[in-house]
Amino acid sequence: MTGGEGAVTVTNGGRTSFRIDGAGPPVVLVHGLQIGQDLFDAFRRYLIDTFTVVTYDQRDRGASVFAPEPYTIDDLADDLAALISALGFDQAHVLGTSYGGMIAQAFALRHPNRLDRLILGSTNRFFDPARLPDGVRALLGALETGDHARARALLAQMAPAVGRAAARPRDSEGETPESASEQLVRRFAATRGFDTRGLLGSVTSPTLVVHGRRDATIRVADVLAMADEIPGASVLQLADAGHAWENERPESAAALIAAFLTGSD
Repeated sequence: MTGGEGAVTVTNGGRTSFRIDGAGPPVVLVHGLQIGQDLFDAFRRYLIDTFTVVTYDQRDRGASVFAPEPYTIDDLADDLAALISALGFDQAHVLGTSYGGMIAQAFALRHPNRLDRLILGSTNRFFDPARLPDGVRALLGALETGDHARARALLAQMAPAVGRAAARPRDSEGETPESASEQLVRRFAATRGFDTRGLLGSVTSPTLVVHGRRDATIRVADVLAMADEIPGASVLQLADAGHAWENERPESAAALIAAFLTGSD
């Protein structure tokens, strides 16, 4: 299957919006919590000469449409597997950042036969609000109370590139502030119970863990502990980048990731 911007396919009872272009082995980019597939607009252009690059909107993001029901990270991992199948790929490289990195971990555990190489960026093995930085806890609170202006301001402080993208108006999608809040609460709720500690030792795919040294959201100790648990995992620490390294340093990060995916690192 091919599809430019705005393409849609049926996955797990919903309609998933996706974009696919480029040539070569497939790599699926899995976005974070508050933004859709446009997170990767800058990053993807540096991969499409070497790879078939797939981006998509998860449940409650972008143009994808699912029933407004609770779901889990495992459900989102199953959506990813269904998308890969719908696009006609037996396997794909998967790169997940932040929230998308949790989905990528669940995908690696639930669908190992569909995974080629795995990249986990700016992510953790568990979601525990009590251990999050103060700014992230404040962001959670703002979203749960529907204070979107405060949420956008907090996000812009923590990850400026993502904050700018998340602040784009969504009126063109027919979304009201109330529905946006409900969607984000569902997405946060999906993390409850997510914990891959003690499970990642079963991951057999070559894995690269990417972390921006200026990341104020994910603790480097947690990142290194995650990498230590995955057999043979490599760690790439980007010196001049934070949580949103795919937007802050898209060209240099893409070059390093492409080297890993092609086995030339």
